[in-house]
Amino acid sequence: MSSLICPVSTEKVDEKAVRGAALLSFIIAILFTLKPNLYAAGFLAIDFYSRAFGMKNTSILACSGAGLTQFVPFKSKQIDKAPKIFAARVGFLFSVTAFLLMLPHYILAAQIVMGVLTLFAFLEWSVGFCMGCYVYSYVVLPFFGKNENGSPKFPITPMK
Repeated sequence: MSSLICPVSTEKVDEKAVRGAALLSFIIAILFTLKPNLYAAGFLAIDFYSRAFGMKNTSILACSGAGLTQFVPFKSKQIDKAPKIFAARVGFLFSVTAFLLMLPHYILAAQIVMGVLTLFAFLEWSVGFCMGCYVYSYVVLPFFGKNENGSPKFPITPMK
């Protein structure tokens, strides 16, 4: 695959708020990686679910991240919402996986899964680099393919 294909929508979101939520997700994920806790994984799963499936106002981390924007020195920029929704769905899957691995006490496996989520959240928070396009291009599209018009068969449409 020679180029990345990202989910696209007409809706926009404030990049500072997204990066603020990523910082908070990073902190919780790194704490989990260092000291695994079922509640932390469950909290992240619920929060990512809220962001991924259209209930952003019920996401504690999204609301807190939006509140952090007043302390961030760089200028606000509106960015495409669809890659962030897809990334939240990936975060939800990672968090649920870590939560489920904690139930039978597969601690190391849960730490590894959460470690990957930690890396993704760190990249988003620190440099605004979203792994969603890479996951979408190299994991989702090979399994679902494209329609005749070239659009992905697995679109990510923002939920209202």
